[in-house]
Amino acid sequence: MENQKGVYEAVKEEVFRKALEQVIGGSGVLDDKLGIKRLFEEVLNQIMKTERDIYLKDSPGNKANGYYPRRLTEGSFCLDLSVPRDRQSSFRPFILPQPYQRVGSSYTELLYSLVVNGYSPSQLQRTLSELGLPYTEDEIKKITEELRERLEDFKTRQLPSEVFALFIDGYHTDIKASKRVKKSCVYTVLGIGLEGQKDIYGFYEFFGSENKEGWLKVLNDLLDRGLKKVIVVVSDDFPGLSEALESLYPHTDHQLCFVHLKRNIRRNMGRRDSQEFLKNLQQIKQLFSYEEAIEEFKNLCQRFEKSYPYFMKEIKAKAEKYLNFLKYPEEIRKYIYTTNSAENFNRRIEEIRLRLGGYFQSVEILEINLFLQRERLLQGRWRNPVPILKANAYELRQIFNRKFYAQTQNS
Repeated sequence: MENQKGVYEAVKEEVFRKALEQVIGGSGVLDDKLGIKRLFEEVLNQIMKTERDIYLKDSPGNKANGYYPRRLTEGSFCLDLSVPRDRQSSFRPFILPQPYQRVGSSYTELLYSLVVNGYSPSQLQRTLSELGLPYTEDEIKKITEELRERLEDFKTRQLPSEVFALFIDGYHTDIKASKRVKKSCVYTVLGIGLEGQKDIYGFYEFFGSENKEGWLKVLNDLLDRGLKKVIVVVSDDFPGLSEALESLYPHTDHQLCFVHLKRNIRRNMGRRDSQEFLKNLQQIKQLFSYEEAIEEFKNLCQRFEKSYPYFMKEIKAKAEKYLNFLKYPEEIRKYIYTTNSAENFNRRIEEIRLRLGGYFQSVEILEINLFLQRERLLQGRWRNPVPILKANAYELRQIFNRKFYAQTQNS
């Protein structure tokens, strides 16, 4: 009997871990147990706090009275919770197990429902009802609304006024909207501060093609939230983005992704010609002089103009934008010539889309998954600044001062 119980617990633990992998998504999720633990603690603490708020409304003369610590084991996680108290000592959260029970049986199902169903009130109520937790419809609505506030706070939060770089990458996906699954592109804006700290500044859904008007809305949102000065923006060649940047961030360098340029060369040129072009392009990339690199790039394009007149004319006109990274110190160039940082983030979302059946049930569910991925990265890989950028923080500040304060004095 004891042996059967051990086998059961082992199976339960494995199912629990696999469910977490599906919910959170992304590679290496099971190694980042600290991030998952903090997510669980945050959600449970929020639910308990809301329970107390609801309880106090029906308890005249009673008031909140701080918190007390409670340790709870769920699967392989030891959760450190802050349990809300009231002055009359009559309140106790329904979500907690009995006072002397250290293991909870309902947290896995509850948190799975919260994340996978996008904090849907109907799904949450069904799950809680099955678990025998006596929440009313109004109480569930209040809990879900407060959980959604975290997402809204992220989307409207104040941004730093001065940053080193923004990386903008598009992720194409299917989203259910107005009872139909529609094609959409989600643009992630990843920022790196002057001290080398990474963060997601925003994500924006486009239903339809990109244009200057759409990009003006994105950039105005960043401006409204306080982002005034950016040294460099790194992106693919999205229609209308360059024009929008020139209007709202006129002193910012726009770096078109150098890796995407090489892909376009392979796609638009013959095999031998593309190999020769890329060999010369790699040599240009190693030059120390930005001005010399521009001249060499244009000369290279001229050599192939007869065979590829339209393509050469197109990339030649954008030579400055493809080579802007050469204006910067050699040790930090590798961080700003490609959009790989933002692409890596979007790959995590693609894994989640596949697990959810090929599309997201709503814009909100997509945004919740984006937000949760950002939270996990901040608790893990992005907890510390990029070492090389942190080491060159003084140089980045000098570049910033020369670019913006010199421009202000000259204008």
